Amino acid sequence: MAISISSVSLSRAASTVDWRHAVATPQMVLAVWAVWALANLAILPFAGTDLAGPDDIMRMLQVRDLLAGQGWFDVSQYRINPPYGAAMHWSRLVDLPIAALVLLFGTVLPRAQAELAAAAVVPLLWLLPALFALRAIALRLKLPRLVLALALVILPLFPMLPSNFASMTIDHQTAQMVAAIVCAALLLRAPSRTAAVACGVCAAAWIVISLEGLPLVALLAALYGLRYWLARDRSLAWFLATLTGATAALSVATRPWSEFNGSHCDIVLPGHIAAFAVATAMAAMLPFAPGQDRPRARLAALAALPLVCLPLAFAILGACALHPMGTLDPLVARYWYDQVIEGLPVWRQVPSIAVMLVWTGPLVVAGWWAPRRSGWISPERRLDWALLALFGLGGWVYSLAVMREGLIAQLLAIPFAAVLLADLMPRARAIKSAVPRIAATLVVLALALPTAASALLKPVDKLAIAATVPTQALAQVEDGAKCDYGRLAELPRGVVLTTVNPGPTILWQTPHSIVAAGYHRNQRPMLAMIRAFTSEPGEAEPIVRGTRASYVVACSSERDLATFRELSPNNLANVLAEGRPPSWLEPVPGFDSGTLRVYRVR
Repeated sequence: MAISISSVSLSRAASTVDWRHAVATPQMVLAVWAVWALANLAILPFAGTDLAGPDDIMRMLQVRDLLAGQGWFDVSQYRINPPYGAAMHWSRLVDLPIAALVLLFGTVLPRAQAELAAAAVVPLLWLLPALFALRAIALRLKLPRLVLALALVILPLFPMLPSNFASMTIDHQTAQMVAAIVCAALLLRAPSRTAAVACGVCAAAWIVISLEGLPLVALLAALYGLRYWLARDRSLAWFLATLTGATAALSVATRPWSEFNGSHCDIVLPGHIAAFAVATAMAAMLPFAPGQDRPRARLAALAALPLVCLPLAFAILGACALHPMGTLDPLVARYWYDQVIEGLPVWRQVPSIAVMLVWTGPLVVAGWWAPRRSGWISPERRLDWALLALFGLGGWVYSLAVMREGLIAQLLAIPFAAVLLADLMPRARAIKSAVPRIAATLVVLALALPTAASALLKPVDKLAIAATVPTQALAQVEDGAKCDYGRLAELPRGVVLTTVNPGPTILWQTPHSIVAAGYHRNQRPMLAMIRAFTSEPGEAEPIVRGTRASYVVACSSERDLATFRELSPNNLANVLAEGRPPSWLEPVPGFDSGTLRVYRVR
């Protein structure tokens, strides 16, 4: 009997050891990824295979033009504002995996289906390095295996993340958030020079894809500086040197020389690289400065870097340092940029989004503090844990100013949420009474994940929207049937003047060109579109003719058209939506009633 009991005990111990070992293996990451990928692909027949949004459509159109022979350095979209085209600031780096998969799937599928197959797979591929980075963070910090397991599976419980790793989402936001979590994992590998170099390459790709990542890359450099101050780690110079070289190389490899003359402020410019180079030289000389064996001297030497490099960058970049997107016309800013929810600060979000953004910061702080009580973070890893928390808080602060940066903030918050769950959930489940146990479990989930608070405030969103959007416009948007822009393909090819929102869909579903789309380098045509729809018909006629439009399209269920209609009862937006066109516009048969109205310019 004793032998039997011992055998059972050994068997249980072995199974426990096997479970903990399995969680830490790369195969576990692959298994979690496979489940996510299969689930996403399985729901496609039910969810549909439409690209997720306008930017995803424009990305695929950019890839399509590249594969059709458009130049590598030419990312203009010539079906916007023809014959001049619309300059785009997007990077070819994001196009590469999409184009590669289109070509691969194109060996067995028609091109249109190959494009959709690539759009289905690319976001799933981006998830893989994100999961491996989360694993690397947990292993580096020597967190309990339960924390690692939770970190790999709780991503769907962060409201902003699932859709950006879902099939048919191919915009560059996903690439940026993956770059952020990979950089975080590499930061913790210091004092490895190889890791610092890899982090520099990753950070360079991040800001070449989008200059919006520059503040967080600067924070990365500051965190490497913090390592030097507290631990005399010399990784800062390696990071900055690689950042400088890789940024220059990737920029030159993906941008024409004409882009670097300062006419556009939305990409990495020579001024940025010059500031990086000076920072690199100063960081390389830090160990040789007097008194570097003392923390105060190291801190003073580090302080010289921003004091020198920031004024240098501002002096070289000029206005581009203050306005990375350039100065927008007030009308374009009011009726386009200020309506792009993902670019607005937290105080301009609906309650469910606002509380989700605010929640992330306290979540990181609580997750950072929890292991101090449980003893999960060893003394030699406390600096790493603090640096990760600072990076996460930096992403959080940024997200309060620009909502889409919440993607990065939430991804960086996952290790802290996993720690909280692993620490508090067993305590809650240990409560013997059922009702308190259930209540404590729900409280832990609510504290550790922003999902609950966001979901609870969803019903309040409509009230908040009603308070900020004019009643008539809101009613038009909510009551109007969705417009089927694919029907426009029945008409002879031409140039369509419509509001910003439908533009990419018309390009995707029809052979037509459009006057304007919501991209800041397309500012002049956008301004013409806004002035046309908000002016009375007599004043709008020369504006419309100046755009060379063949058709004017009005969809009364689009929010931007509804907003224009609120401005004046007799402006062009109203007379078209109500079927009262001026004499210089002719209703197109089949489109002269209903939500979607189409008029031919006489």
